Amino acid sequence: MRRERADCGGRMDEGEAIVNEQSRNFGSLADGEQKTLYFTLSPEAELAVLARMLYREGYNDHNWGHISYLQDDGTILLNPWEVPWDEMRASDVLRIDDQGHLLSGRWTVTPAIALHLAAHRLRKDAKVAIHHHSRWGTVWGALGELPDVYHQNGAQLGRDIALYNEYESDVTHAEAAERNVLAMGDRKAAILANHGVFVVAGSIKEAHTMCVSLEERARVAWHVKALGHDKGLPMQDKAVDSLVASIRAGRSGNRFYHAMIRREVLADASVLT
Repeated sequence: MRRERADCGGRMDEGEAIVNEQSRNFGSLADGEQKTLYFTLSPEAELAVLARMLYREGYNDHNWGHISYLQDDGTILLNPWEVPWDEMRASDVLRIDDQGHLLSGRWTVTPAIALHLAAHRLRKDAKVAIHHHSRWGTVWGALGELPDVYHQNGAQLGRDIALYNEYESDVTHAEAAERNVLAMGDRKAAILANHGVFVVAGSIKEAHTMCVSLEERARVAWHVKALGHDKGLPMQDKAVDSLVASIRAGRSGNRFYHAMIRREVLADASVLT
């Protein structure tokens, strides 16, 4: 059950007012035109909505997950330690500097920020970094194996996922965090043995796509594995490469991403506040 807050009703009304006002400002559309999102999100709202979307996808191990979002001014937006992802609101989001010091916000910076700072420092493509103990990704971390690709929805990362298997209790120390990041090379995702998953992306939209695909890949592969080691038909490399090329070319546009945003905002518009 979602945590009750005294201002829930007022926050919901405020969020709905944001959506309604921005929707009116878009005006009418000509025949044949399509608008998949009728409101804009602040960077803080982008992070909050992403947290809620991923919670639905299996990134739901209590309040242990972390999302960092590098801004153009060099500061970093971060979800707070205390707030579970299904309760996240834009006003909960923290702002920190590149050393992890709190600049603004009313909650606590996670001790595991070292992993995210290392990713943003060492990888130019890491505008967004996500770590969590996702339901199915963590199973593969416990196995110390990489899931194969059995379904097209799990192919969007390609086959090249890192496996980091030198577990050192946590990633709160800078040296361990850097080893985790360096072990990924230029890959977008890693399975962390006995721990969870780590994903880096160039945008919030890409982060959403990569995280959903990784968890779907892990889920389907586990069910196939449960049928027996001789079961299952992994996708061929050519098919996987074709799907990756399609995603990178943006052929599906924003339809999936915007649909998932709309679902969260319609369910609880206070996420924007």
